[in-house]
Amino acid sequence: MTSLVVVLFVLAALPQAPLPLPIGTATIRGHVVRTDGPPLARAEVRLLSTDKPGPPRVAMTDESGGYEFATLPAGRYTVTASKTGYVALEFGQDRAFEAGQPIVLKAHETRERVDIALPRHGAIMGRVVDENGEPLEGVSVSVKEMRLLGGRRQLVSVPGVLPRQTNELGRYRVYGLQPGDYVVSAEVGQVGSDDLPGYPVTYFPGTINPVEAQRIQIGLSEEVSSVELALTPVRTARITGRTFTSSGEPFQAGVQMRPSWRSTGAIAEAVGARAQPDGGFEFSNVPPGDYVIQAFKGAEIGWQFVTVNGADVTDLAVTTLPGSTIAGRVTFEGAETPAKRDLDIVPAPADPDQTAFFGTPSSAEIHDDWTFEITDVSGPSRLRVTRAPSGFALKRVIVNGLDATDAVMPFGAESQSVVDVEIVLTREVTRITGTLSDARGAPAASGAVIAFAEDRERWYQGSRFLAASRPSQNGSFVIAGLPPGAYLVAPVDRLPDSDGWQDPGFLGVLAAKAMRVTLSDGQQLAVNVSVIGR
Repeated sequence: MTSLVVVLFVLAALPQAPLPLPIGTATIRGHVVRTDGPPLARAEVRLLSTDKPGPPRVAMTDESGGYEFATLPAGRYTVTASKTGYVALEFGQDRAFEAGQPIVLKAHETRERVDIALPRHGAIMGRVVDENGEPLEGVSVSVKEMRLLGGRRQLVSVPGVLPRQTNELGRYRVYGLQPGDYVVSAEVGQVGSDDLPGYPVTYFPGTINPVEAQRIQIGLSEEVSSVELALTPVRTARITGRTFTSSGEPFQAGVQMRPSWRSTGAIAEAVGARAQPDGGFEFSNVPPGDYVIQAFKGAEIGWQFVTVNGADVTDLAVTTLPGSTIAGRVTFEGAETPAKRDLDIVPAPADPDQTAFFGTPSSAEIHDDWTFEITDVSGPSRLRVTRAPSGFALKRVIVNGLDATDAVMPFGAESQSVVDVEIVLTREVTRITGTLSDARGAPAASGAVIAFAEDRERWYQGSRFLAASRPSQNGSFVIAGLPPGAYLVAPVDRLPDSDGWQDPGFLGVLAAKAMRVTLSDGQQLAVNVSVIGR
């Protein structure tokens, strides 16, 4: 009996082979070429069924750029081609970020000339000079994107696009860019000292605030030249200090710093400090500005704000917090308790400057009796239900007997823990349903519909008053679970990357053309909307 158990255990531990792809009688053939005509050999072509979930089929083009997918079941497919140095496109896609043309196959059908022309990547070129107009050699020039991540504007690196150094003429060329909007920055590096002025990170056309940077738009295969940055020297300073635990003991921690969101309106990349075993740390060559310093070790984390104006800042103390605990129970208003605990409760950060520079917030551990606990919580936060059991939505959050549904609560110290929290879920779920149509009145399978509160005070990170839905193939969409209130509903031809659609500036533009609706508890509302551009 023992040997049988061992054999079964070994068999269960073996990796499982993927399920075989379904076999049919249809075929798709085509070629991948450059936009100027020549074929592209060894391009990757992916075929994905939009009717049935599953892995894509992959083919590589031959020397003539040709490819073939055979033995396909009848159905609807998308075909995408990609190759290093080129912009990936779907079949029938005329512009970047637009949807391609689905291919509908019948049994025994052979679809020929499913051809895709790939444009080359774009590039940005220019020059970096000093305050006298003289070229600067060896300057690092980076191209980044300004995205809304977690409800906050952040400068993020472009995948596959590396910083480039200027030559002896101060010239640079950054390539490999997909169509989009970019921010260009120049950084000399660690050249500042008490005696020698340094150059701060400068964004085109000549600002140290990333939010004030001028966006550079790159189209398909477009090269933008004459992007010149003039660097102006400033007197840099040192920041020194020491890190302490919540009990007041000095200790060596990870210490990082970045410009304060309060002063820039955007989150920039963090830089690390030289940390000492006695808890001491130092940042050198810091240009004027407002900064937030973060110290962390294990679950403990702390922040300190500092303003630099050219003079050294010394003896700064950064004290970490042990983290608070949030505990309570989940109740179900007017409904039986669901069988599955399909529920996620998280403390959504409310202050970008008092949020961990990296990682995501802790989520609740849900117990069998629907009690829950969240540990190691630091920084101002709102309690959010990011996933609820099917058919349920958040009704209210009660803390110590008071309604705290959308309240910002301070966390970090043990004294800021809350252990009498009630998360009330309800089956009175609001729903906005409808059909999204294109400019011709036909159902639109691409694009999206956004619903957002009419009250602009509710356009914040993690707001439960914002929602978006992509339509199905027949153009139908559903937005469920919004709280009762007045909303604006607007269609868009595409959603910005990540959660950029939650940007208050983006929503403000949509508000001018949006449809106004009002939702009450459990209301089911039907609307029909037509696609508009961004």
